[in-house]
Parts: sequence; C-alpha cells; structure tokens
Amino acid sequence: MVVCVGLLKAAVIPPVSASPSTTTLSIVGTSDLHGYFEPRDGRGGLAVFAGYVNNLRAARAADGGALLLLDAGDTFQGGVESDLSEGAVVVDAYNALGYTALAVGNHEFDFGAADRPGARQDPTADPRGALKARAAQAHFPFLAANLIDETTGERVDWPNVHPSVLVDAAGVKVGIIGMMTSGALRATLPLNVRGLRLAPLVETVSSESSRLRASGAQVVILVAHAGGGCDRFDDPHDLSSCDPNAEIFELARGVAPGALDAIVAGHTHAGLAHEVAGIPIVQSYWGGRAFGRIDLTLDRRSGRVLAARPFAPQDICASRTAGSGVCAAPADPTATQAAYEGRAVAEDLRIARAMEPALAEVRRLQATPLGVVIDRPLPRTGDPESPLGNLYADALREQSQADVALNNNSLGGLRADLPDGPITFGHLYDTFPFDNRLARANVSAGLLEQALANALRRGRRGTFGISGARVRVTCDNDGLHVRLFRPDGRPMDAREPLVVVGMDSLLGGQMFAPVIPPASLHVAPDAPIVREVVEDWLRGHRRIGAAQYLAANTHRLEFDGPTEPCLTR
Repeated sequence: MVVCVGLLKAAVIPPVSASPSTTTLSIVGTSDLHGYFEPRDGRGGLAVFAGYVNNLRAARAADGGALLLLDAGDTFQGGVESDLSEGAVVVDAYNALGYTALAVGNHEFDFGAADRPGARQDPTADPRGALKARAAQAHFPFLAANLIDETTGERVDWPNVHPSVLVDAAGVKVGIIGMMTSGALRATLPLNVRGLRLAPLVETVSSESSRLRASGAQVVILVAHAGGGCDRFDDPHDLSSCDPNAEIFELARGVAPGALDAIVAGHTHAGLAHEVAGIPIVQSYWGGRAFGRIDLTLDRRSGRVLAARPFAPQDICASRTAGSGVCAAPADPTATQAAYEGRAVAEDLRIARAMEPALAEVRRLQATPLGVVIDRPLPRTGDPESPLGNLYADALREQSQADVALNNNSLGGLRADLPDGPITFGHLYDTFPFDNRLARANVSAGLLEQALANALRRGRRGTFGISGARVRVTCDNDGLHVRLFRPDGRPMDAREPLVVVGMDSLLGGQMFAPVIPPASLHVAPDAPIVREVVEDWLRGHRRIGAAQYLAANTHRLEFDGPTEPCLTR
C-alpha cells in the first residue's frame, strides 16, 4: 500500500530565486535519538538541532528546493523524561520540527501497553498500545514496510503506520519507504512483539519501490532502522574504513539498480556518509549528537537525479571552540556561536515550548512520594554484590512468593543508586526505567548453581542481586564451583526443586539459556512489570534500614579465596 496523504507537502517556503532547470532536495536524517532531547556535554539538543534545520530550510527556500526531515527509528526509549512520557515529549518536539516521516525501530516496541495513571501498565491491554499512541500523536507517518501481522499474513494495519508515503517536494514526487533490521523483533521485549514477524528486506524494499514508481514517484528514499559504520568520511566511495558486511550495504547491493536514490540508516549507532552500489547512504551515530545530510540535484521537469552528495555526520552544537571548530564545552570562554549554511545557529524556543506540557506531567510523576524512607543510600554496584540489587531481589521474591529471586544490575539492569530519605516514584524510575516483565523458572538447586557459575565466569561478580539463598564460590583445579545455602546457613540439596523469579531478559538470557531447559521458563501474558512489583513492595514499608544490605555480615555472595584463576575474563 502506498499512502499519498494528499500528497504530503515537504517543508518548502516560496523561493526567492530558482534555477530554471534543476532543483536541490536536501535530505536530513537522524536516528537512535533514544529520548535524549536535551544537550549533553555541549552536544545535541532538539532545540539546537532545529536551528540547523531552519538554516538549511532557508537555503532551500532561496534556491527553490526543498528539505525532507527523516528519522530512522529507536527514537523514544532511553532518556528518563522520554521513557516516562512513553515518547510523547519527543513526538511533540518532532511535530514542531516538521518531520516528514519516521521508520519504526526495535526499541519503539519497548513501552508495551499504553500506561495508566501512575505510569503503570495494564498487562492485559494491547502490547503495542504505547507505539500506536505515539503514531496517532504524530503529524507525520510512521513507516514499517516489512512488519507483518502473523494473524493476517499482511503488513500491520495501524493508524498512521504505513509501509511508505508519497510526498511533494518542490514539485517533485518523492516516495519514502520505512523498514527495520532483520533482527529487530529479537532486540526488544518478546511479549510486546508476539504475533509479529518481519518480511525479507531486499524483496520488501524492491517491491515497495516498484509500487511507488508506479504511483508516480520520481525519487525513492529508504529510511531504514538498519545500518553499518565507517571511521572515515573524506571520500564517499572509499569503503576501506567501513564494516564490509554491514546490513545496509548488503541491502543496497541487493536491490535492483535504480530502485533507490538515497538511504537514511540507523540502528548500529555508527556514522556513514558513503555511496554503495550507486546509492548515497548517511547515518549519524546516536543520542542526538549529530545529523546526516544528502543533497540530491534533480532535473526540475523529469525529477531525475543528476547528482548526489552525502555529507559527513554534522555535530549538533550551539557553540564551537575557537580555532578547532569542534563543539565547545558549556563553560568554554573561547567558544563562538556555531554557524551553518552561512548563518548563525539559533536555538529554536518553539521546540522547548512544544515539549512543556508532556514534561510537566513527567515532573508530577517523578515527585510522587512512595511513602517509604531509607536511612542510607543504596548503591547499585558493589563488591562482591550489589546492595540495591539485593533489595530488588527481596522485593521480587516476597511479592511473588518464590523460593529465590535474582536481579540483573548491569547490561540493561539497574541504572542509578537509590538515595536516602523519602523515596519518590522518580527515584525508583531512575533506578529501573525499563518495562521488563517478571519471569518464573522451575529448576533444581543444582541447575541454579550452574547458572550462577556461568554468570560469574563471564565476569558478573558484583552485578547481580539474590534473595532467598546465599552463594558460596570456590576456585580449585577443577575450575569455579558454586554452592547454594539457605539464608540461615543450611546447605541446599542439588536435587531440591526451586521456584526462581527474575527479569525476563535475565532468566531467558546468557546466564540461564545454556543450563535451563526453555520449558522451565515462563513469562505469563499478564506478568507484572518488574518496577511495579518493587514499587508495591516499597509502598508496603514505612522505613527501610540499609544496614541489612550494606553491612559485611549480611553479604549473600561469599568467595572462599581468590577466584581470578577460574574466570574467563
């Protein structure tokens, strides 16, 4: 299906002057913002980025061209304020920026069902509810050409989510296709993408390009949450510094000649400004620090591409260090205002104003008290174990009435310490902003010992929390060994059956997968969110003494002698 939407009009201001035979189409590409809409260390910020876009729009207005603003996905999940608004604050900013289209990425599925009041989910609601809400909020289409509903066998049919779109850019019909990496559905929360699959990339893009051309598209652009990476940008034809097996390169080489005129890529958090199989490709890292740009010179009458120029990733900064031209630190006294397209880059305050309503709701949520006081800060890291990880594990075990609970404190686990004093929802959310579900595994104590040994061999000392058991680790000529004991010191029989709970990605990940049969692991469709389980547990306590997690005599992970000879890394 080709969505014309009228045709959509690219951002064009009536020209001051125009070449009689050619026009310039500037494609500005962003990707992997991950919710970081504010500047960090002198780089980024959507309001500053708008200054660059405004300057380029003015340049195209002056020569009768047009600008298309495209995003290659993974836009909302990451920054705390964006997470708490389930991306609403970023969509408000993108609406004000005038985006043309956005490709759905794997992390667009992370929020699951749309939140109820208090930022809590209904586990029985539509697991794509938050994504659909952001698409409905957007003034531009979300694109996902290769996303298939397994029930119908057809591409998903959600409001404002389309395979492609046809827009008018300075009188030229431009088709834009959106797609995501072949591994996208394995790189998000499994329950949120149940019932979906991905169609092959090359076949999908080729077919959609043909449909767009048949509908009148003179130029076809792919915005792809799939990418590659290069280290040098001085010559777009020199791929010697690039990953030769990059997914986006294979796609460019796989489609028929003439199928695509440009690609905006993403997903890999790297940079691109290269030409592959005659197709210019740009990609601009992650976190909002830079943007990509391709200028297409078009024959005004036929729309044929006469020339293409990919630009190296452009750092986004309000000021630059004198002499070097690099982004200046916020307090650099030598900094001068950044310029782009011959004009000073002016922060666009309209973007900040557009985000204000969603941010006000975020601040209200963050300030909500949980009714519990902690007498000392609980750090998320420690040696040999994580104090905050053990608190999380206690909450998961007690609330679910399991025998043992485990909590992941790194690699997607805890992100901040828990402070002392009255705890707010914002404090809790800072420690764990993800919407992972609680998983349950039925295993023997012996299998759990093997799983813990695997984790420790991978250098996981101090990075997981445990409740309901004490762990003793020894290292001898036979390697690393783990023994489990009850909290009162009695040893567990290796054959003893245990109900173990923990985050879905922990119990189903590298720590357990080689040891525990998949049939032993269960994540119920209505399984609670891990953070909500901990929130309920905290609300049931008026005061928590940190000594039970900080004192040396309360350690739950004990090492008998050095273990370094038994560790693989």
